[in-house]
Amino acid sequence: MKARRPRLLVLTQYYRPEPNFITADVAEALSDELDVTVVCARPNYPLGRFYEGWGGWTPRRSREGKVTVWRLPLIPYHGGSLWGRAFCYSSFTFGSLFMAPFVAGKPDVVWVYQTPFTTALAALGARYLRGARLVYTAADLWPESMLASGVAGPGPMMQALFAYSRWINRAAHLIVASTEGTLERYARDGVPRDRLRHVPVWVDAAPEEPAVRAEPAGVPRIVYAGNLGPAQRLDTVVRAAAELHARGVAVEVHLYGSGAAEAELRALAASLPAPNVTFMGRVSPTDAFRISADAFAQVVSLQPSPLFAMTVPSKLAFCFAAGAPVLYGLHGEAARIAAQSGGGILFDPEDPASLVAAVVGLLQRTSEERSAMRAALGRYYSAHFARRKLLEQYRSLLLAEARRAVGP
Repeated sequence: MKARRPRLLVLTQYYRPEPNFITADVAEALSDELDVTVVCARPNYPLGRFYEGWGGWTPRRSREGKVTVWRLPLIPYHGGSLWGRAFCYSSFTFGSLFMAPFVAGKPDVVWVYQTPFTTALAALGARYLRGARLVYTAADLWPESMLASGVAGPGPMMQALFAYSRWINRAAHLIVASTEGTLERYARDGVPRDRLRHVPVWVDAAPEEPAVRAEPAGVPRIVYAGNLGPAQRLDTVVRAAAELHARGVAVEVHLYGSGAAEAELRALAASLPAPNVTFMGRVSPTDAFRISADAFAQVVSLQPSPLFAMTVPSKLAFCFAAGAPVLYGLHGEAARIAAQSGGGILFDPEDPASLVAAVVGLLQRTSEERSAMRAALGRYYSAHFARRKLLEQYRSLLLAEARRAVGP
């Protein structure tokens, strides 16, 4: 009698076509060996509203390759209100809590992609009632990220969320942390180290072996591609651009993306003035990669905070893959990695003068020195962030949990 294939349930609020390619990559990579069902929300992130053609208030089933995908309705929201976020997250969590048992049967392994960390609640039934192995991916450090982004402040509610975090993490058989700082935080919370693994986040739209591109001709163009939010401290970038313009330094700053701080940044650029700053709008990941690779330099920054000292923004790996020299306003683990790459220059994300100095310093380097920075970034990306290596780590971890669940 042929043994049945192990069953994997993937619980994630965000799934392709939303910018959460990791869950789709892992689900597809495992579908040859496991029966994979994904339960996610109807696409809405980061718009805060359903994508065109994806509205509606009933579950929708599709077959994507060998993966079965169930998309559930939720209350979409992506603003700064704590209660708005809570309604959005809980609407998916409770919807999947009730729907997952009907659409996924009896899974052997449940993999929860924890953005947000309320999603893990929906997995507890499979863990305790059906004996499934429970694996979390901690893509962001919650609830610290709520403090850092200003969505919530210190107080009884935040204390309750930290207590919830400790409680929910104890239920996991395995936690995959995207940064070493996150892993250490969970270890301090009492999660045994043999249940913790570190696997970085890989990059969408990047080639496996990035080619080193020649430095572009013309006016040096500095690019930021990503979320235009308050945590990125892009006001520092705009102020530095205005100072460079006032000094007669010929550079252009192009900001790609959208976000909660966009209107404020546009107003700041107009008032300074900073005519060398252009807001380019949202582009696809493929276009963002091409634009960044063809830039004179890239910017990645986060406001200083205890949380961000323990996290590594996925944009940093994106910058390594693109290969243009990186101006990084980072602290802690992310700053250490950027320094190790050999292709970055540090600045203070709260000090425009330090970014001006970083840009001028990069301009004063020879083209050979800047080309060496590009080559170093490509080597570092291939060694530490290449998709095939990290995806294989996920595949091995989840297959091992499936073997534990069903036995030899």
